[in-house]
Amino acid sequence: MALQEVTLQQLQPGDFVVRVSQQTGDVLIKEAGLVRSQKTIELLRKKGVLRVLIDPDLAAHKPPPSNDDATGTDSQTTEAPDESEFTRVDFSTELPKAEKTWQQLKQKQSRLFDSCRRQQPIDLELVQEVSCGLADSVSRNQDVLLCLSRIAQSSDDLLQHAINCAVYMAAFGQQLQLSKGQLQDLIMAALLHDMGKVTLGAATSDIDAIPASLKLLAPMNRLPAEVSLWVAQHCAYLDGSGSPKGLKGHQISQGGRMLAIVNQYDNLSHPIGKKPLNPQLASKKLLEKTPDQLDSELTQRFIRCIGIYPPGSVVKLHSGKLALVLENNPKKPTQPKVKVFYHSQHQHHLPAKVLDLAKHQEEYIDYCIDLEQYGLQASNYL
Repeated sequence: MALQEVTLQQLQPGDFVVRVSQQTGDVLIKEAGLVRSQKTIELLRKKGVLRVLIDPDLAAHKPPPSNDDATGTDSQTTEAPDESEFTRVDFSTELPKAEKTWQQLKQKQSRLFDSCRRQQPIDLELVQEVSCGLADSVSRNQDVLLCLSRIAQSSDDLLQHAINCAVYMAAFGQQLQLSKGQLQDLIMAALLHDMGKVTLGAATSDIDAIPASLKLLAPMNRLPAEVSLWVAQHCAYLDGSGSPKGLKGHQISQGGRMLAIVNQYDNLSHPIGKKPLNPQLASKKLLEKTPDQLDSELTQRFIRCIGIYPPGSVVKLHSGKLALVLENNPKKPTQPKVKVFYHSQHQHHLPAKVLDLAKHQEEYIDYCIDLEQYGLQASNYL
């Protein structure tokens, strides 16, 4: 959806403001962000702001699309899951388990890549073990693995991409309340979707690598047929402009659509050889690909799943403190649970403290930041 110009009278809490378009003063919005309260609007009015440009796609109060807006989405994704149906394990309780799962994931995925490089058969049992471990972890608390995935550092970009896509897919499928069997198959597809690049090289385009990936999967007799189908379709676009050429709309499976979303999101968030986009911009770029390329409803469900401020991202609070986002707040997406660790203005570390921003109204997020500008690494503060 295009940017919209609104007056200050039309602006409301939850709107995502990009920039000032008309004013009598000299207000400069340094970072695009969400309007947190009516007080913010009053402050802009007092400073002479008359009109602003907002991005409706990133609004916190944006209602889910109607069924008429969905393009060929299966009926099982039309209803948002009830949070009360899940028993959420505390972040600190799940962390050691998730870290163990994460280490096993890296080791096993690395072994799969080595098998491909040596032209050896892919071990299906190994893939299934990884898939099962991820599904179990996200069923307890998906935000822990999302956090570990975002702060991870790796010298192997292709390996990290496969792992990130698998984690995103695990959380995505959990959010859609898919069956455990469906979820594990989707995770397998995410783990295997770029295997062709292992033999052809990481610089190979996504589309060019698909035939090689399918060739590697072909000898896996017990691999569910849907997994190969989703891998084949992860570059298919709803308007028929992707690959396979001409495949479009209802012809593209839900799994293929989901894999396309997580693949493109990670390409935006962790591009090989390029500077990564901040979470808000990555989500915006992803939404710009709808409805021509990506499924609108599924894309919005995915963004709600990972959050406006995804776990593992670093934010600047209005007080000047820097904090690592730990957990999403589905009911109040602008008020996640964070861990404060540094003061950006005073440039010194602070005693680590976990804050639930929904319960600490005096603190709120200004915007996401790149921690490298402070010479710090997010992985040191988990």
